[in-house]
Amino acid sequence: MAELPITAHLSSIAETLKKSPSNIAVLTAETAAGKSTAVPPFFLSAFPGRILMLEPRRVAALAIAERIAETLGERCGETVGYRMRLESRISRNTRIEIITEAVLTRMIQNDPALTGVSVVILDEFHERSLHGDLALALLREVVTLRGDLRVLVMSATINAEKIAAILDSPVVSVPGRTWPVEIVHKASSQPRRIGDAVADAVLEELRETDSTGILCFLPGIADIRLAEQRLQNCGAEVAVLHGSLSFSEQKMALRNPDGKRRVILSSSIAETSLTVPGVSTVVDCGFARISRLDPRTGMTRLETEPESVFSAAQRAGRAGRTGPGRCVRLWAQQDLRVAETPPEIVRSDLIPLVLECAVWGARKAEDLQWIDPPNSGAWAASREILAAMGAIDESGAITERGKFLSSLGLHPRLAAVALAGGFEKAASLADRSGNPREKELALKDLKRRLAQVPARFFSAAGSPSMSLLEGFPDRIARHQQDGLYKFPSGRVARLAGSDAASYAVFPEWIVAPDVDAGEREGRIYSCEILPSEEALRWIEAKASTETSIELSGSGPLANRKIRKVRRTFYGKLILREIQTQASPEDIPEAFCRLLRDEGIDILPWNQASRLFYARCRFLRHRRSGAVPSANELLEDPENWLVPFLDGSGNLAEQRFLEALRWKFDGAEVDSFVPLKIKLANGIERPLSWEESAAGELPTPVLETRVQDLYGCCSTPEILGEPIVLKLLSPARRPVQITRDLAGFWAGSWKEVRKDMKGRYPRHDWPENPAESAPLRSSRGPN
Repeated sequence: MAELPITAHLSSIAETLKKSPSNIAVLTAETAAGKSTAVPPFFLSAFPGRILMLEPRRVAALAIAERIAETLGERCGETVGYRMRLESRISRNTRIEIITEAVLTRMIQNDPALTGVSVVILDEFHERSLHGDLALALLREVVTLRGDLRVLVMSATINAEKIAAILDSPVVSVPGRTWPVEIVHKASSQPRRIGDAVADAVLEELRETDSTGILCFLPGIADIRLAEQRLQNCGAEVAVLHGSLSFSEQKMALRNPDGKRRVILSSSIAETSLTVPGVSTVVDCGFARISRLDPRTGMTRLETEPESVFSAAQRAGRAGRTGPGRCVRLWAQQDLRVAETPPEIVRSDLIPLVLECAVWGARKAEDLQWIDPPNSGAWAASREILAAMGAIDESGAITERGKFLSSLGLHPRLAAVALAGGFEKAASLADRSGNPREKELALKDLKRRLAQVPARFFSAAGSPSMSLLEGFPDRIARHQQDGLYKFPSGRVARLAGSDAASYAVFPEWIVAPDVDAGEREGRIYSCEILPSEEALRWIEAKASTETSIELSGSGPLANRKIRKVRRTFYGKLILREIQTQASPEDIPEAFCRLLRDEGIDILPWNQASRLFYARCRFLRHRRSGAVPSANELLEDPENWLVPFLDGSGNLAEQRFLEALRWKFDGAEVDSFVPLKIKLANGIERPLSWEESAAGELPTPVLETRVQDLYGCCSTPEILGEPIVLKLLSPARRPVQITRDLAGFWAGSWKEVRKDMKGRYPRHDWPENPAESAPLRSSRGPN
């Protein structure tokens, strides 16, 4: 341990943690500082009890446990051990436990005081996994119960100031010992598949450099397989590393090199935590596979996106762990990237988190303190699913069934499937490694856990495929056409190509546990066919029935026909739709529904009604100062509009005007906002009302000959608002637009008068119109 950069700081780290006012400290240690392997064993002498260290990834937990045991001169399972799902190595003498995320959550739930534990270390916290954020939220409550429990948040790169401010904790920063890494950008001039681009870059590195270990980052398994196929005869050993591999296969990819040249094709699993032996070169494709939940559909969208600046730095750092390295980036240096990927808690499925919070006693997200609060839409959607499973009640409190669902070591959806008799299906969906031994272990573990569940919590769902509906009630789907299925959310998704081709006739009903939302159309990656009769019985037991009155058709009300429809539906899946005879009593409901759905444009507006409504809005604005919204016409139409409908549901233009005058007190409007204005010279002229933009306040406008304003000294007003004057020539052509008549007479009138005298010499054009009598015309006011 003496050669590690962190060694000189270990005493300071321990003392800082002991003196922290919140019992929590933040440790930032650069890559290769040795924090993961040096801090836990040093704490053995600094703290009396057990030390738990959370590692986000199983393979990293194993590697770190074995490394610490080696430095202690022991075998793993003695002073230091590990605990993870389906595998653990601890003993009575174990004081350091390297544990994975779900295990830590279960330990806290089972023993909220964490009896016998002195320190909990959250390693690689910058990954901001869902369980990591949940663990910290729970631990912040645990330390209030136990004044002697300490929590250390560790990361190579983290926004320490933000985290420390939220946690009210001190920060210790430790330099690392990374070697220089040469960054080389090699952007392709032509679009290529990611796997091809990585393979070409690897072949070039093998030809032109003497690197013995090349670690490649690709976004998904399909990209990894393509690159692996391309590199079959590259002259180097090729290994793959991703989360879908079995635990034993992941360990094989991380074994010590034997002198051969090696190429490791990895997903983002190798970005942090793991030291891949023998690597001196990194090939980074520049993309990552990011999951984002759409709370409206309950479906996750897997998107291949440009990786963040943070991830790019982490990947490059893998090349400088043991010596000078080289990182080949397959994008242009000037390409823009986001600083960091949002944490899982704001973009992912929250069903497991909401269930664990309910077990803890937290019914609302606000009941716990988070670094970043959970996505509110995803939280609400998760509560709906858990309530449908019977895991929580309407208030969000955990039920007895919910407690047992959380104890099965599975995602709550799969736990519900297991309790419905589909335990083999649940175990299979939980472990997709393809490793027979691991599948056998997973099934054995699930059976052991199920044996602890009382019989009353089990249910018989019928066929094995029907058991999936207990955990995926929102994933039942009905065939529309050509392999396209519609879900209760209203979303549609299509069977993947090979699956679609396997059907001679597409089944009417399926349940699809593995589906993404897509942009306009999702994709179904796996599904089970549901027996039609059983599916209908299941869905009808949960369906709702509603009778609606509608005015069908389009355009004016006079063109609409009344329909009375009785629908049976589950979400947005319509099971049945029956049209029945409508009665006159149904007309008001249909009319009001249509008005609220389509808005006021369906009303029979004409010039008279538009003018009256403009005057109403003007009057109310001058009185209150607020600009009335047209949405007010959608308020309470049953009282002000329905009485003016005729027996067939039609609303004539004149009757609509009468309704408006009733609603807004037409007599008062006429009194304060007249249709005509009498000028100071005695002439009376009609007003119009104009809006400069839709929804803005109407402005009173007087359009008349300029001679009609002779004898007027100032601009006429309505309720203190100057009227817009559109002044015309004797031939009714525009002369001037103004709201300042006195200014016009004193200013530009001189030039206008000169022009008018030339054009219309027979008319009177006085020098001072304000003191002249108006010109009377036999043609009338307009």
